[in-house]
Amino acid sequence: MENLNKKNIHQVPEAYFDQLPDRILERYENQKTVLFSRPFKFAAAAVVFLGIAFWVFTSQKPQVDPVEMMISQEIDLLIDTEYWQAEDILLLADNPNSILDDIIAAEWGSFEWNGEEPEEDIWY
Repeated sequence: MENLNKKNIHQVPEAYFDQLPDRILERYENQKTVLFSRPFKFAAAAVVFLGIAFWVFTSQKPQVDPVEMMISQEIDLLIDTEYWQAEDILLLADNPNSILDDIIAAEWGSFEWNGEEPEEDIWY
């Protein structure tokens, strides 16, 4: 170790520490403008908008009245146990024809009738 040169090989360039804060700020400003450029802002806004839209549309759940649900379940139970017949339900309705129309529409909804009378030569 004694044979090694004792000369200081590490030299600081002139005015290095005086210019260092300015160089750091300049480098930071250059990175900042690249990071927050116009396309990046539009992309970030689109991601935020889509996230909010997804949250709004998935968080809306239909509100079901608990009393109405309980009555509906009770009616289904009375029908399933055959305590009530179809005639009993129709007698309780305000407009039984609308119930029958809904049932017919559900059962025959895919059947298209053109309004003409059936041909006489069709065998049934």
